[in-house]
Amino acid sequence: MKNVFSNRFLKNRRAVSQVMGSVVILGIVSSVGSVILFNGMNSISAFTYDLSFHEASKNQIHREDLVFEHVRFEPNTDNLEIDLANIGSVESTISSITIINIDNQEIITNWVDVDQTIQLKDNQQIILDLIDDTQILLVQGTGTWNDPAYVNSEYRISLTTTRGNFFTTVASPFNT
Repeated sequence: MKNVFSNRFLKNRRAVSQVMGSVVILGIVSSVGSVILFNGMNSISAFTYDLSFHEASKNQIHREDLVFEHVRFEPNTDNLEIDLANIGSVESTISSITIINIDNQEIITNWVDVDQTIQLKDNQQIILDLIDDTQILLVQGTGTWNDPAYVNSEYRISLTTTRGNFFTTVASPFNT
């Protein structure tokens, strides 16, 4: 029996060099990879574009951000000044404020309606109990922030916005 590979033509034939083989493989991988990459980027772009039309109000919930700049307890009164800064990317409307004495869980204000809007990159001062004495209820002692029942306590101040976000801080009289 004669060997199939003993043919002179098959013995003198050379293989493809390693460099040429690497270039061919690189060309195939890069072309297939670029097709997959651009298809994926196009799909992500289409998904993002589609999201812009659906539930825009829910998207704005996550873009709302407020910072408590200062809380001032006015001496000899029961007035409270809260300075807020809107550092988010949408305007915020404060719908209600709640203040609780952390030491004894006394509710100082319970869901007081405020309805004040803070524009983008702006700050706003909210004053409670300036006009009428129904927003803040200090029932112990003299009913002012100077009273020993209130002066050495810490208070949790919580704001709720019309979009449903909740912002909170802790402050104490004459120490913020």
